[in-house]
Amino acid sequence: MNTLIIAKMTKVSYEDWKIKFDEDAEVQSKMMRNTTVGKVDDNTAMVLTEVFNPEMVQEFMNSDDFKEMESNLGLSHEVYKVEKIN
Repeated sequence: MNTLIIAKMTKVSYEDWKIKFDEDAEVQSKMMRNTTVGKVDDNTAMVLTEVFNPEMVQEFMNSDDFKEMESNLGLSHEVYKVEKIN
């Protein structure tokens, strides 16, 4: 499932967030592939990815560790399903 994630950050910059995002590459590889990350501005990133294990993504994003990281970094995530038109 093609997925778009908009990550907004209030306590860190995009560059700091990107370092943390890249550190999670091993975990991410177990649930998504073909990931493209883009900087929208200093406090917003867009992640386009193909999720092949949505149950694991849900579990990961609902975990206490993930919620603590969101709180510590001032993160919020909007998640969208992306479908090709024609």
